[in-house]
Amino acid sequence: MVDPMVVVMAIGLSLVTGLVIGIIAIVALAVRREDRLYSLTRQAPGVAARGVRRLTGVGLRDVTPLVARVQTAGRVTR
Repeated sequence: MVDPMVVVMAIGLSLVTGLVIGIIAIVALAVRREDRLYSLTRQAPGVAARGVRRLTGVGLRDVTPLVARVQTAGRVTR
C-alpha cells in the first residue's frame, strides 16, 4: 500500500509540471507568431501575444523615428 501523502504529492507535482509546460508552450507559440508577423513594433496580434509581452516585460515602446518627434517645452510629443 502506498502512503496517501505520497499520492497527493505525486498528483500535485504532476499538475505543477503540466502547468509549467503549458505556460512554456503558450509563450513559445506566441513568440513564434510575433516573429513570423514581425509585429514587435506594432500592437500585439492576439491575446496570447499580449499576455506573453506582459509576462516577459516586452511591450510597445517609443519606436517612432527621431524625425517624427517634435520637441516642445521639454516634452516629446508625436
